[in-house]
Amino acid sequence: MSQLQEFFKFLMTQANSKDDLKKALADWVGPYHGKILQVHTEEGDQYMVVRKDKITLHDGVYPSPDVIFKAKAEVLLGIFTGEVPFKNTMKDGSLQVIGNANEADPLANLILQVMMGAM
Repeated sequence: MSQLQEFFKFLMTQANSKDDLKKALADWVGPYHGKILQVHTEEGDQYMVVRKDKITLHDGVYPSPDVIFKAKAEVLLGIFTGEVPFKNTMKDGSLQVIGNANEADPLANLILQVMMGAM
């Protein structure tokens, strides 16, 4: 399992089991049924389904995600862990964001809450 996959598994486990993180999911999803975040890396295509009470990860391509992130797995992991500034990757082209890039903010906030809770 790659480091990015381990990170996704960690994120899902935390978000799916802690009440404060479930509240963050519910706030993020709002009045909708869920949010779909597509990830394209050299490791393959995956998408996250964010619902009010849990996150699930699936292999493959979702036909109409809210946002698509295209980057090398190492770049995405660096962004998610805060080691690589998001804005820099957009400027240098190492990350492409297609669709509703505003969905990156709630994702970043959720990741921050997970990381702070793990310390």
